[in-house]
Amino acid sequence: MRSFRKQIRPFGCLPCLFFSSAVAFFSRFLIFSFGKFTIDKPRQNIVSLSQSKWHSSHRKEFFMEKLIQYRTKESLYDGAFNNDVGWHAAGMGYILVTENGKLIVIDGGTPSDAEDFLALLENAANGNKPEVALWIITHPHTDHDGVLTRICQTPALSDRVTIKTLLYRFPEEFVEKNGNRSNIAANLRLTELSALCGAAHHQPELDEKITIDGMEFHFLYYPYDCRIINHIGNCNVCSLIFTVQGKNKKVMFTGDANSRNLQVVTWLYRKRLKCDILQMPHHALCDTGLMAFYKEVDAKILLEPTCIAGDRAMHTAYEGKAHAADNVWAEQNAERIYRSFDGTVEMTL
Repeated sequence: MRSFRKQIRPFGCLPCLFFSSAVAFFSRFLIFSFGKFTIDKPRQNIVSLSQSKWHSSHRKEFFMEKLIQYRTKESLYDGAFNNDVGWHAAGMGYILVTENGKLIVIDGGTPSDAEDFLALLENAANGNKPEVALWIITHPHTDHDGVLTRICQTPALSDRVTIKTLLYRFPEEFVEKNGNRSNIAANLRLTELSALCGAAHHQPELDEKITIDGMEFHFLYYPYDCRIINHIGNCNVCSLIFTVQGKNKKVMFTGDANSRNLQVVTWLYRKRLKCDILQMPHHALCDTGLMAFYKEVDAKILLEPTCIAGDRAMHTAYEGKAHAADNVWAEQNAERIYRSFDGTVEMTL
């Protein structure tokens, strides 16, 4: 009688052969599918938290990845809003919290927001002294960098927070519509603030990626060629545009980006712009916006750091003007809109 081993030997190699072939096929499929994504990530521009530059010393506590949109004081403005009296600046401030409690700030708001924004940081740090791993300034306007300025220049406030690194990039060859080179003074001021708070400073490169505690920051745009934007506006057109990839959601921040900036980003990245959450450029005002950009991003959640008066004007007096129709499309395409004047809100990523 033949042994059981001998009985199955002629057939035993067939499943193995099939399994090996299947593994080889799917391995090649995975390499093909995800290899292209890897090509889009230049290794020299990827910075990991394991590198000491982004290290933070928070104790181990329980946190969830989240995004906080701060309700600025100026977002409650409900007065006149038109070309005669001007468009009231609403301010903008965001806090990101990683799964291990590391804090990242985008802008902050006006100087009058400093106390409240700092209290929000303390709350995000579970009552500990907050340590901001990275403070990003999208562009040098007071309603965006005012909180940082007030904190750094006020010892009683700066003693309550540690700022590890400031991130900004304001090309000094940029020329405003009025002929001013405002970024020269802005860079000097940010350098002084960096020294006051004892922070390092970092200038992002185009397409650079920085990873902090598993949260990836991808810098899509800075004014790398000022010939594209010179003489068409103020330093709004110098706004950084970048995405933040959390565990489950991807967010895009645009600061006060102009339509010209959005055109460049759309041309450079196209399908890679898809995000879950979009901070509407320039407070969702109709002087900026781009249909092609909004369609590529296809965000179902919008963040609108705008004021009551500005939001009302865009949907009444300015309806149908300039880029209003583009912005309305983005709003209608969204499932949820968070306007800063409705209150500080946080959402998990």
